[in-house]
Amino acid sequence: MRIIRSFLAAAITLSLVAGYSGVQNEKTIVTDAKTKKITIKAASDFTIKLPAKWKNNYVMKSSKKIKNGSLVSFHSKKCYEETKDGWLFSIARYKDDSYQDMPNYEVVGKWNGFEYVALFPSDIQTFGVSKAAKKQYNKLNPGSYGAALSIQPVKKVRKGKGVFRASDFSLKLPDSWEGNYIVKQSKKKKHGSYVTFYAKECYKQTKEGCLFSIGRYKDDSYQELPDYEVVGQWNGFYYVADFPTDVQSEGATDEAKKQFGKLNKSVEKVVRSIWP
Repeated sequence: MRIIRSFLAAAITLSLVAGYSGVQNEKTIVTDAKTKKITIKAASDFTIKLPAKWKNNYVMKSSKKIKNGSLVSFHSKKCYEETKDGWLFSIARYKDDSYQDMPNYEVVGKWNGFEYVALFPSDIQTFGVSKAAKKQYNKLNPGSYGAALSIQPVKKVRKGKGVFRASDFSLKLPDSWEGNYIVKQSKKKKHGSYVTFYAKECYKQTKEGCLFSIGRYKDDSYQELPDYEVVGQWNGFYYVADFPTDVQSEGATDEAKKQFGKLNKSVEKVVRSIWP
């Protein structure tokens, strides 16, 4: 039962308790014949693509009773039926960076203030199983990494007061921002659209008052920015909040400075509310 020891190492950190519920093909959305992938809604907030050959050959187990949110684990079916082993990978949702204590992981997604982390086994998962079960596991296992990286957020169209919508993401703005900000959007940037938020009065008076920008990057060149935070990751892109490093209210009136200061206090919350 080596998988149990490995899995419990993750489970302890995640505060996982007993009470899994199994789900397999009931949540299948579509099978793509061209790419030979099965897209499933693995949890309420994300989908993943599994190799078509996984169909009817895997077991998905999920639990909501953990520290940071849902945990979804995939197992080779025959191994799981025989020994409760055959763990292929899991995806867990974290609010902090405690996943860095895991022996084998990769951050595969980020949105709405959570990081979605793929956890992989670091020991043998077919101990004590039949030859048929071992063969099935070995057939599925090479597709685990690609499946984990295929994670996509379930799109939720935010509507109503306080929602800013760009072409490929949305932000939730506090009520106090209403009527107090200006957005400038550029469509001609190397890595895609760039959206910048300004305090309204500072911008009107001095063309300054930058609160933050969000840019879309395909690579890690955002690391050259002086002050940034990766606030979103999906579909092969990083969504990066870029913050000003100099005074943005210089030369503005006291009232404009007051407005800027009020908005600036909630910038961190706003950028972390990003959702596709």
